[in-house]
Amino acid sequence: MAIVAAIDDSERAAHVLREAQTLAANFDEAVHAVHVLQRSELVEVLEKDVEGQALADNYEVQQIGENIVSRATGESTLPEPTVSVRVGDPAAEITAYAEEQDARYVVIGGRKRSPTGKALFGSVTQKMIFESPAPVVSVALD
Repeated sequence: MAIVAAIDDSERAAHVLREAQTLAANFDEAVHAVHVLQRSELVEVLEKDVEGQALADNYEVQQIGENIVSRATGESTLPEPTVSVRVGDPAAEITAYAEEQDARYVVIGGRKRSPTGKALFGSVTQKMIFESPAPVVSVALD
């Protein structure tokens, strides 16, 4: 089993990762940090042909996740998490990763949104609460 921390490229990532590391220490589990790139973001990362290579296996794509985790952990003395970068719909990719890792918990950062914002744009946190194969810990950040 593992504790899966769903991180984005913001200062919220440090809070999510810290909460995941706390849970991992309490349950003697490994931490897995997963970052999901949407295809539109991928265009900015890749300027070369990756024919025959899974996008998430690409070095530049993996470096994005490593850099985000490095910034989020800062000077932490806690063990480094396993890092994975996925490409696609964030809720679907995080759910799939949590299933693959037999996650004990999924830790995700929540944001306050207006009812209209939720209705128009959806919410990764909201989708995760309903679709996750493991309990979701939402770290309130705003």
